[in-house]
Amino acid sequence: MTDKSEGLKIMRQILSLQDRKLSELKALWEKMFDHPPAISSREYMIAKIAYRIQELAYGGIDEATRDKIQAAAREIKRPKAVGSKKFRPMIGTKIMKEYKGNVIEVLVVPDGFSYAGEIYKSLSSIATRITGTKWNGLKFFGVAGA
Repeated sequence: MTDKSEGLKIMRQILSLQDRKLSELKALWEKMFDHPPAISSREYMIAKIAYRIQELAYGGIDEATRDKIQAAAREIKRPKAVGSKKFRPMIGTKIMKEYKGNVIEVLVVPDGFSYAGEIYKSLSSIATRITGTKWNGLKFFGVAGA
């Protein structure tokens, strides 16, 4: 096979991920990573599997580059966190949940949490808006520590 045809094969393999069922993505994940996915988000699994396909085909990051990235990460000032004392995600963190067939995306912002164009002080208030009943936001979104 030529390099171009190999590249097209890999591209087709990655594009085909969009057509797979969630159960097929989970099975492929386990095959490629030797453990089940921690997050059942289609978008997350597709992105990670696509990266892994490319990593296996073209090679991953070499050790020197990995060391430089880790050194740079240690020098970065961590952004202020928001939320309760127990749960302090970094600003810019995206929290996703599938609920009744819809993917809910919440973004951590300096003043709290952004959902559907509005700012909320807590995940609980977002969960209550979505479900119509009072919820512990951490439990609703499946956030660690709930």
